[in-house]
Amino acid sequence: MMRIRTYCKDDISEICDLINQELGYEVACDDLETRIRQMEEDKNYMIFTAVDDGRVIGFIGLHMCLALEITGKAMRVIALAVSRDFQNQGVGSALIRKAEEYGRENRASVMLVNSGLKRIRTHGFYEKHSFYKKGYSFCKRLEQPDMEIETEDGGKNGF
Repeated sequence: MMRIRTYCKDDISEICDLINQELGYEVACDDLETRIRQMEEDKNYMIFTAVDDGRVIGFIGLHMCLALEITGKAMRVIALAVSRDFQNQGVGSALIRKAEEYGRENRASVMLVNSGLKRIRTHGFYEKHSFYKKGYSFCKRLEQPDMEIETEDGGKNGF
């Protein structure tokens, strides 16, 4: 039976697999572990995992922040992925519900998410959960001599 719980360190490799396989990014597990460790030190981040029979089948990463145009806190979904074998079975919806509950408990007034232009099915998922299209999201890489950031289209010059 599937349950939603708070992330634990043993989840790293399965979350890494979901990011690489379901979201299509190339993320090294060691790098991911470092980033998540940094997130754990910051109370504004939270990760929930969906677990079935001891296996992580989905996760949602959240970031609480402030925005100049929003009254109250904003909660941003920084990542959401569900294993292909468990998609269309309510796992993503359960993760969204858990995030909404967490947001309310932490006094967030809005939940935000960015979704790649090519992820049409994903857009429908978010709209089904009462998200609405508000605008475009733009990214610009800030040159760092020791950092490579992969683009959505596989390039190495931006997000």
